[in-house]
Amino acid sequence: MIDKNSTIPRYVQLEDYIKNQINTNMYPPGSSLPTEREFTELFGVSRMTVRQAISNLVNEGILYKIRGKGALVSKKIIEKEFEIQGFSEDMISRGLVPGSDVIEFKKIIPEDDISKRLKLNQGEEVYFLNRLRLADNEPMAIEYCYIPVKFFPGLIKYNMVQCSLYDLLKSEYNLQIGYIKQKFKAIGMNKKEAELLTGKSKAFGLLSIRVLFDEDDRPVECTKTIYHPDRYTFNMTLFNKNHN
Repeated sequence: MIDKNSTIPRYVQLEDYIKNQINTNMYPPGSSLPTEREFTELFGVSRMTVRQAISNLVNEGILYKIRGKGALVSKKIIEKEFEIQGFSEDMISRGLVPGSDVIEFKKIIPEDDISKRLKLNQGEEVYFLNRLRLADNEPMAIEYCYIPVKFFPGLIKYNMVQCSLYDLLKSEYNLQIGYIKQKFKAIGMNKKEAELLTGKSKAFGLLSIRVLFDEDDRPVECTKTIYHPDRYTFNMTLFNKNHN
């Protein structure tokens, strides 16, 4: 409840109340909040106070607004660190159930850009694995993965719907990961990608282009991942080169 004698502003108290209701699943993702009028009657505060609290939570990404429906609770945003970790491992660590819809899994001759990133000779084949990655059955990312056939013979026989690719490469092919090179850029998705990931015909996403190197400095995987624009934020910590 709102403590009118507190030095904490009333809109901040209301924000804390709403956050607590969301954290305890009283207001689950996608649900509508009470109206401004209902909040004013429940807590005995002005509509301006309610609007300030709602506006601040919208700016934080905790709520979003739809005309005619008022304020709704946003879906959980994944705050991802820059680290060597597969999608399945990442989702499990967050208490989510990972899954995949395999769109394509086959051998191909890659385009020049992929061949250069993987340092392949002309005509060398890769496995092309295209998956829609899910968490609790909701779309999170689209992956376009390219894996040199010469390093992982027989990979095509594995079921990639439930399989963690990194776990498979480690356990069945004794892959020892050395390091990853990765870059990001914002893109406009094509219609198929936008519909798969967001259910809309047009959308922007964050594209990651990642190359995985083994301990012998060989590029053994290149993956282009388009992340859901409303479900991810990326965190990094940068140090001054003189930092001890």
